[in-house]
Amino acid sequence: MAETTQRRSTKEIQVRKNFINECRDSRIEVKARFSPNMLRIYRRHFQGVSQAAYLLRFYCRVGPGSNVERELTKEIIGLINEVKANVEKKIAVADQILKKENVKVSQSQFTEVTAMIIDPIANLFLKTLTIAQELDEKLSALWLACLLDDEQKRKAMSEIDSDLKSIQAKTRALFVGVRIRVKEMNEGRQSSGESEVIDASTDQDEGEIFDENGVIVELPEMPEQQTEKAKTKTTKVKLGESTIDETSKPISTENSEEAVA
Repeated sequence: MAETTQRRSTKEIQVRKNFINECRDSRIEVKARFSPNMLRIYRRHFQGVSQAAYLLRFYCRVGPGSNVERELTKEIIGLINEVKANVEKKIAVADQILKKENVKVSQSQFTEVTAMIIDPIANLFLKTLTIAQELDEKLSALWLACLLDDEQKRKAMSEIDSDLKSIQAKTRALFVGVRIRVKEMNEGRQSSGESEVIDASTDQDEGEIFDENGVIVELPEMPEQQTEKAKTKTTKVKLGESTIDETSKPISTENSEEAVA
């Protein structure tokens, strides 16, 4: 019996090592350019999404299984696509105003970043950030042309930040929920005398599993906490009093007070 338990434990440790090595060896670098506004948003949210997506897959594979992994990643991707679609609609509205007012958007030399991609979800999130960067450029052009005031521009960027933050919150909430489930499975196996489902617990905080380049160092200790259902906002596209629907109808720029909000 002891020999069987030891054999299972060894196998589980090997699963853990293989998963970490897989992610260490399977990563790509993607370059992106961000304005000061978007660079702050990138720094606030990208690494959190990347880490949570990685850990979500880990705990799904050593715990509930691949079916759960597919369902949860599908849920996150759906939220990313929803935010992306909302940003694209806002860009369409901004383009109509820029065209009507004959405002040209210049090509600026923004700060280049190199993002380490260790999970497809992180890559999708980065692509959404680059689309949000395009919107930020158009908002700045509208603001400089006095078609947006300071408050309208601030609110527009605040909404972008909030939508992107919701993706990070959702990914983290799902990861924490799966980890708690793995912990409960471990406790159940311990009480019945069976070998544990492998846990990634260490004495580290989750922010320490990656180095400054996003390379995996170790798996983390997660503080015990309850998951919360991530809140999502209803998508809408508005420029002041002007709105655009799915059919992208022409909008009005009366009084030049349109805002993406």
